[in-house]
Amino acid sequence: MRRFSLGDESVILEILSNAFGSLQDAQQPRSIMASRFFDSNACFIAEEDGSPVGCVALTGLPRERWYVVRFLAVKPSRSKVQVAEKLLGKILEHLGSRRPEFVRATTPAVQPYVDVYKQSGFRPVRRDFRITWDLKDSYAVPNIQIVMRPVLEETAKEAASIFVRSLASHWDWRTAEQGGTKAVEESFVEGVRKGEQWMVGQSDGHDVGIVGIIPDFYRHGEARFRGAYVLPENRDRGIGMELMSEISRLAIEKGQGKMTVFTFSYLDCLTPGALLYLRSGGKIDAEYLQLERVRKKIPSVN
Repeated sequence: MRRFSLGDESVILEILSNAFGSLQDAQQPRSIMASRFFDSNACFIAEEDGSPVGCVALTGLPRERWYVVRFLAVKPSRSKVQVAEKLLGKILEHLGSRRPEFVRATTPAVQPYVDVYKQSGFRPVRRDFRITWDLKDSYAVPNIQIVMRPVLEETAKEAASIFVRSLASHWDWRTAEQGGTKAVEESFVEGVRKGEQWMVGQSDGHDVGIVGIIPDFYRHGEARFRGAYVLPENRDRGIGMELMSEISRLAIEKGQGKMTVFTFSYLDCLTPGALLYLRSGGKIDAEYLQLERVRKKIPSVN
């Protein structure tokens, strides 16, 4: 077992690819390893006969002493379970010195990883889906009069407020992880500055929702869909489907043939967002699991 060192990014990506194949795209781990929340001292690589066979990492969240265990992966071998258990044990040992208030893990929903986490005291709390749209397909949408206006840098703060209000109540857990509503608003504004393309929907002169994409995020012609969010007082009116129609049109105008989103759902049923994405033609092509180990009362998201 050794710590991550400079140049090991490609090693992590190779292990993840060997362990999970198409269930693990390369863009997400690359982004995480390049972020301020990645700590090379909290990433470990297991070796057998001098060759890397497994990995795991502990990454931070914007809220102090909140962490995510990720990248637990082992190349196919007879000792896969034992190596996975040792890697997770190493991370939990390292975690002990950090006095965590909250720890969750994320993993593709495949064995033996789910059981390895459970045996170490983690419990499943949510599912995550990767949903992809083939934008060559077309789908009927309700005929609702919605005016779409693009979010510009000068209107980003106003749009950020709409975004945060639209997250209630399904996404409160995520807002807490990100450090509260102010931190989420700041992150939204920074995303607009870096090229995220958002549109606010209005009906009868009132804001009703917001939707966004990042063109060419995964590769040329494949966008990251940032999600469609409807303000609580405007839900159950078909507005979500209209937002989906508008963002599909924008993506096609930008030369995108596909768009992909990662979204969560409950363990026993779909969230309204996941249901909307499937009804609008998206297809689940990967499923993941969120698990929690240490769960104290979540501070207020305000």
